[in-house]
Amino acid sequence: MKKRPLPKKEADLCTRCATCTAVCPVSRVTPQFPGPKQAGPGVERRNGLDPLARDDWMDLCIGCRLCNVACPSGVDIYELNLLKRTAGRGRQRRVMRDWLLSHAYLFGMAGSRLSRLVNPFLKNLLFKRILDVIMGVDQKSKLPSYEPQPFEKWFSTRHLRSDRRVAYFYGCYTNTNETEVGKAVVRILEKVGIETVLPFQTCCGIPMLGACDIDGARKAGLKNVPALLKAVRSGLEIVFSSSSCGLMIRHEYSRLLSIPGAEEVAAHTHDFFEYLRGLVGSGGIELTLKALPVKAAYFAPCHLKSLGIGLPALNILRMIPGIEICNLETNCCGLGGAYGFKKEKASISVDIGEDLAGEISEVKPDFVISDCEGCRLQIRRLTGLKVVHPVQVLADALCN
Repeated sequence: MKKRPLPKKEADLCTRCATCTAVCPVSRVTPQFPGPKQAGPGVERRNGLDPLARDDWMDLCIGCRLCNVACPSGVDIYELNLLKRTAGRGRQRRVMRDWLLSHAYLFGMAGSRLSRLVNPFLKNLLFKRILDVIMGVDQKSKLPSYEPQPFEKWFSTRHLRSDRRVAYFYGCYTNTNETEVGKAVVRILEKVGIETVLPFQTCCGIPMLGACDIDGARKAGLKNVPALLKAVRSGLEIVFSSSSCGLMIRHEYSRLLSIPGAEEVAAHTHDFFEYLRGLVGSGGIELTLKALPVKAAYFAPCHLKSLGIGLPALNILRMIPGIEICNLETNCCGLGGAYGFKKEKASISVDIGEDLAGEISEVKPDFVISDCEGCRLQIRRLTGLKVVHPVQVLADALCN
């Protein structure tokens, strides 16, 4: 028998099994989106000869990448959809709105310095109504508030020096909006005798991908990779606490954006709990944990599942005496970064999140845990419950 040639296009690997559609959170709640099979490989086959051809319903993709996780043939369905959406980006409406949402990091430091003025303004109903009418930002969405002291400034007061060091990619959201996450990471590392190093960094670029701005995402990566590569070549491993930032660094920088040095950086970059799990398993550290008699629900973000590392936070947190953690089975929270803030997609976002809110209601936890800042925002909005990053729970059991 003669060898058959390999498919010329990745879309040709698709067997039309529809497994991706079965896990798609968007197609589950709206008939407007026919599913990843049509939005990715289907569009590539149909419009392959016309690189600018696109359908408006393609923009309903939430970017969760669950289709990639589920695909038995290994097709990067998300990337096929993204590239087609990018081809028509210039014709999209509300380009300014999307740019502002994807470049929020540019205003982070100013928001932090003026937090006493900015935070009440972000909650003002009149201001939110103006954003809704003029910019198309859903007035019912909960805009994140700013911390008065950035994480970077707080970190400058830490003085631990150790032969054991690790670099931390904290991300722009931790720096100005949820500084307690970064503080918990540093305190945990200090408790086990590891010094934290902060390499130069800017936004990872994943919000730009959500806005189909591949050039903007690559510019962000080109700023981050050299600094991270320098840290790696100095002998440091890199940890991240945001699963979305981690996905960009470990996968998109090299595969999608073709940034020089990205593969070497990815090989030394770890989810924070993945890193701890490895140290505990090898006997590199010992965690002495106090009892926490609480009941919590844990939600694994879509982007964490895309990393293919299991649920390392759950592995570590279940070592805490007295804690009861229920692993939630719902696939997606529905926020999708800036997706849930957009007026035309807000109802889809909420509909997707209702299953998760219902499951949390059945569990009746004291609080909810999730690795993703977007998931935490969405769960707080849908349930009104306290939602924290798993590092905050571990810090409570380890550092006090």
